[in-house]
Amino acid sequence: MFTGLVETLGKVITIEPIDSGIQFTIETEWENPDLKIGDSIAINGACMTVTEFTDLGNLFKFYASFKSLELTNLSRLGEGSTVNLERAMALGQRFGGHMVQGHVDGMAKVISRKKIETEVEEFWVEIPKELQRYFVKKGSVTLDGISLTVVDVKDGNIQLILIPETMEKTNANTWKKDQRLNVEVDVLAKYIENYLEQRSGS
Repeated sequence: MFTGLVETLGKVITIEPIDSGIQFTIETEWENPDLKIGDSIAINGACMTVTEFTDLGNLFKFYASFKSLELTNLSRLGEGSTVNLERAMALGQRFGGHMVQGHVDGMAKVISRKKIETEVEEFWVEIPKELQRYFVKKGSVTLDGISLTVVDVKDGNIQLILIPETMEKTNANTWKKDQRLNVEVDVLAKYIENYLEQRSGS
């Protein structure tokens, strides 16, 4: 379980094809992050497993299967790419953001980006048709692992307003028109949909 509050940024150092997927090496600014082999880390919002790490934890590796690469924007990463990182939430940790599973539902596309104030930016993002029913004004969405509030919904697109803190501490500062972002819809919307379907079918 994650919160959608990005802890730090990572940089892709190496990309190695192995077996039925790809192994990535990520460099981070973490200092003694208490990593263990098998730990879950959200990489751009996709839950991945640590397969190897240095003693200091500033370098770690993870493996992504071809299926994961097909469903996420991890397949679009290159050496030098910047990724959002969040370790799985620890028991008793303060809960911020919203409930994030790290299960990417699809890829959204940046339609536009513009500054509306000195350091505040507006994004319009196109949501895949099969996911559009889950979005409402003031609802939650996870894009590339960032917990965000939907400001408006129009014709299958969502409006987002990103503050300087978000732009500084995440890779949102690199987003550009037509860029693909990992999207995870609010799991509560899925539960409600399932409940209503079960109720109508009973």
